[in-house]
This record gives sequence, C-alpha cells and structure tokens, in this order.
Amino acid sequence: MGMKLKNFLTICVFLSFLTNAKTQTIVSGTVMDEKINVPLPGAIITEKGTTNGTTSDFDGNFSLKITGESGKIEVSYLRYTTITLSFDGDSDLGTISLSTKKKKKKKKKKKNTN
Repeated sequence: MGMKLKNFLTICVFLSFLTNAKTQTIVSGTVMDEKINVPLPGAIITEKGTTNGTTSDFDGNFSLKITGESGKIEVSYLRYTTITLSFDGDSDLGTISLSTKKKKKKKKKKKNTN
C-alpha cells in the first residue's frame, strides 16, 4: 500500500472517531438567596430530563458537565422555589437567585355559638 493511501486512511479513521464523540458542555454559576444575597451551599442542579446533576459548594458555586450543546437545567434548594434555566454551549449563568417559597396561610375555622 502506498504511503499516501495509508496516511489518508489513518486520517479518515481518526476523523470518524471525532465525529462520533459526544460534545460535552460545561454549565456553571453561583446559587444565591434572592433577599439577603448569601450563597446557598448544597443547592441541587440537574440537567432537565436526566439524572445528571451536581450540588453547589460552600460559596454557592457549581459546574456541571452536560452531554450536548444546549438544554435546560433545574436549580432547587429546600424551602426555595425551583427554577429552570436554558443554556446554549459552554455557559456561565452568573448569579442564580432563588426565592423562598411562600408559606400557605391557614384558614381559621369559625366557631359555632349555637
């Protein structure tokens, strides 16, 4: 086999592996409390529709590797409202502010005075 043909076939095989490799995207950000502007350590960040996820560190920072170039993530924290954010390509989502869930008011029962 000629040297040029051998090199050509080697390049073709290499390129076929590259096209079959899945693209990985990195999404990052910082999860904070909306009102008092403090980090929320242990917030849960998941790729929507998958089990792929991570948690925020002590300073509220996270970094999540995602297969694909675009999609949505969900950010949740105990007693806070869960939010969904879109991303496209490697994304630093910056500060993600979560608000506390509103407490449901209990209705007072009227006493019968019969």
